[in-house]
Amino acid sequence: MKMRIKVTLHDEDESEVTEATTLEVDVPDFEAFTGPDTFGQTFHQYEQTALEARNGVMEAVTEKYVGGLVKKNAGRDGETRRKKQ
Repeated sequence: MKMRIKVTLHDEDESEVTEATTLEVDVPDFEAFTGPDTFGQTFHQYEQTALEARNGVMEAVTEKYVGGLVKKNAGRDGETRRKKQ
């Protein structure tokens, strides 16, 4: 079974600021939960995989976010320099 986490950044007007960042990971399928003896271990595996995937996709989105911020500020710096000249 696969878990897919997809994150996009949007402006106030709902327009996409960055393209979607998607991460897909394998998680235990429903049949892996065979009974009370294995439930805790299987759920722990699912939970750890999900948390690692969430952290990974958030790291990638944050890099895009900061990269966009740097580009935006670099553009502003150029405008400020032109106005001062």
